[in-house]
Amino acid sequence: MEPTNTENQETQHTAAAENAAPQEENTRTTEKPQAKPLPQYDLTTLEAEAFPATLQALTQHPDWARLGREIRALADRFEQVFSQVINEKKKAFIAEGGNEIDFSYSPEYKRLFSQEYRTYKQKKAKHFKEREAAQKVNLERRKEIIEKIKSLIEGSESPNTVYDQFKQLQDSWHSTGPVPREESNNLWQTYKFHVERFYDFLHLNRELRDLDYKHNYEEKRKLIEKAEALTTHPDVVLAIRELNTLHRLWKNDLGPVAKEHREDLWSRFQAATKIIHERKNEYNKNLDQILADNLAAKYSLIEAIKTLTDPLPTSHNAWQNALKKQNELKEKFYTLGRVPKGENKALWTAFRENCRAFNHEKNIFYKTQKQNEREFVAQKRALIDEVNGILNDPQWREHLNRMKQVQADWKKTGRISRKLSNKLWEEFRTATNTYFDRLKNKATAFSPEDQAIIKAKQAYLDEIKKEEAPKDTEELYAYIEAFAEHWEAMGAPSGGPLKNLQAEVLKYIHTLWENTALKGKEKAEALFKSRMLLIKTDKAELDKEHIELNKKVEEANNERIQLQNNLAFFSDTSADNPLVKDVTTKIDRLSEQIDQWTDKINALKSMKRGLKKQAEESTPTEENSEENETA
Repeated sequence: MEPTNTENQETQHTAAAENAAPQEENTRTTEKPQAKPLPQYDLTTLEAEAFPATLQALTQHPDWARLGREIRALADRFEQVFSQVINEKKKAFIAEGGNEIDFSYSPEYKRLFSQEYRTYKQKKAKHFKEREAAQKVNLERRKEIIEKIKSLIEGSESPNTVYDQFKQLQDSWHSTGPVPREESNNLWQTYKFHVERFYDFLHLNRELRDLDYKHNYEEKRKLIEKAEALTTHPDVVLAIRELNTLHRLWKNDLGPVAKEHREDLWSRFQAATKIIHERKNEYNKNLDQILADNLAAKYSLIEAIKTLTDPLPTSHNAWQNALKKQNELKEKFYTLGRVPKGENKALWTAFRENCRAFNHEKNIFYKTQKQNEREFVAQKRALIDEVNGILNDPQWREHLNRMKQVQADWKKTGRISRKLSNKLWEEFRTATNTYFDRLKNKATAFSPEDQAIIKAKQAYLDEIKKEEAPKDTEELYAYIEAFAEHWEAMGAPSGGPLKNLQAEVLKYIHTLWENTALKGKEKAEALFKSRMLLIKTDKAELDKEHIELNKKVEEANNERIQLQNNLAFFSDTSADNPLVKDVTTKIDRLSEQIDQWTDKINALKSMKRGLKKQAEESTPTEENSEENETA
């Protein structure tokens, strides 16, 4: 089939718009992501230290594979600049009395540039090797597709079936990536020839041809809409690039449309193309003003960076926020377009100086923070060591007030890094919780050995509760005495008895006496004697009981004295006076209670003396120690 005049015209215009683009596109009319702008720099004014960062920006650009000319130019210019720097450094070295053979100068930026350039060459070699392999695979695939189209012409299947197979092969052709450049044009011409043969040979009916026309019409209309949208795109350079892509798709991927639509579609496409090219020409005319605007915008960003440290941030969060803002401003600075050549050097100098000043202040802050952190860590560790020392002190109960103060002191220590802070806080919290758990008598605060004792005692108590206790007073007391001896023989936790378990024992013994015939004073005395059996070896509990009894005696004495004083004010002190009788009764009752409590105090004193004597006997005297050593 011979192409029409309109199709030839489309081909000519499209070729002119492509600007040396590849002949085939491996994607169809899919959405293209917005291209990232190239980094802006001026080779004539670029300083030696800035070359590594500029090279990195080019080699890490998404379109790096197409920037070989720019990268080579940058490398050549760097060699020139560095050669000048070497010569100047060598002259200065010799002028200062140095021997030329001893001269050596290897700055960090030279190492970084060489390393980045080596990485780029390795990356480039790998890229082209992979691309060459992929293109060879694509070439064989496209040759295979052409052969299948040829076989369709020679087949005997129904037109509808053959056409469906043909459309699948077309889709496969368009979805296959590029082939080697030297094979591309010949392969494309061969493909077009056999496609035309397929249409001519098969004599497709009008309905099937209309389906293909309709598809091509819809796809070309989408391309036109994209081109028209590019006419108002704010980035003219990007619009030109996208337009070239649309022209390649129009030429290579889409077939003809119905004759009545060809002229209209092409006219619309060309109208949008013309507007975009006019905008490009206008952009080039106003380039000087654009450069001036970019210069003003970049100086504005430099001023914004300067204000980040006025006033200076005074906290970690404030510095992090300032650093985030600085990075945003730097990113905007890099993405802005070119500036007039004569202003470029001064602009970059101002930019670097302000960034350097910001980083200097930031480094001073964090250096001071590290010094303070070491002091704060030392304070926190000292508090942890103090708490551990209290836990190991036999008189740990006496440090309650200090423990409360330690918790307050911890809050006053300064902030440190989160990771270290969490670690130290966990140590401190574990130690303080252990102390207060001991006060609350929680079993979890005891060592594994102590917990084993508590568990054994609990099991023994649970078992004894199941037994039938005697009801007779003497037998029951003997029973309780045996229980107390066994209970004591089982040992006690090093941190003191578990209060919950001790309370459970006392409740159990109280229940035993409740089941006897004893009443009032006799039952109270029996309960007291039983309680003493349980705490007779616990100095802390004996002291506590002693204090409570002394308090009761003192309060009762005070009340008795007050009542005796009140009797002196009665005018009628005869025994028949009801008021006198009531006061006298109260005094007698108080005297009786005081006697009972005094007896209990004497019993407690006796137990405590026994404990003291037992402790003295178990501790060898200095004289005995000398005898033992002599023996």
